[in-house]
Amino acid sequence: MKTVFLKLWIGFCAVSLVMAQDDETRKPRQATGRVAWFVYTSMPEGLENPVNVMTGKDIVTLTLSKRSASEPVKIPADGILRIVRKVENPENPKQPKFLTLAQANVPDGVGKALIILVPLSKAKGDLLFQAKVQDLAAFKGGDCLYLNLTTLNVGVELGKTKMEIKPGETKIHNAPVLDKATNMPVRYSFYHPIEKQWKVLSASTVVLYPTRREICIFSWDPRYGRVDYHGITFPVAHDARP
Repeated sequence: MKTVFLKLWIGFCAVSLVMAQDDETRKPRQATGRVAWFVYTSMPEGLENPVNVMTGKDIVTLTLSKRSASEPVKIPADGILRIVRKVENPENPKQPKFLTLAQANVPDGVGKALIILVPLSKAKGDLLFQAKVQDLAAFKGGDCLYLNLTTLNVGVELGKTKMEIKPGETKIHNAPVLDKATNMPVRYSFYHPIEKQWKVLSASTVVLYPTRREICIFSWDPRYGRVDYHGITFPVAHDARP
């Protein structure tokens, strides 16, 4: 009888161990300390996704999205994060080479950062992206961040606030302290270089939530020859843990 119970106990432990290991593999990756999240504005043709991110000497796999932030990645001591591609090394097949497709330099003192990957109009060697680093200490719940990737001046009217965003510029609308969802009228415009006047791109109403931040990327749509834009939502809960 003791032998039977011993076998059952061993079998139960083995199953529990396998289940624990399986649960561990299903858990999302959690980075501690200084961390960063990635988003991209558009994806260069032929780039694989998920991508490999080099943080210090470690390589982690990350899925990039155009609409939401990625999982967090630990920022190494030197503050440098790279999107890399592994290639063969003919000189030493056991030691692969890594091409740097994008590089972000997170300044000292920035504990939590959002890295916005913007494709270069023309690749510089292996580099495919420009990396813009946004300190999340200045980008709080309810705020809206605007990034102008066009060659035209873009105007934003959000509630009573008016902003003019120059080509390549990033600006943040710092919302008042919100305790609930708040409706605000919004209008996007661009300055027509030939007609020398502002043209309305769109006008509507947005809802600002204290639990999330919104990013609006203005870009040029070559298919229709006009300014386009798309939004990215970044919940505050994503970076609430240490």
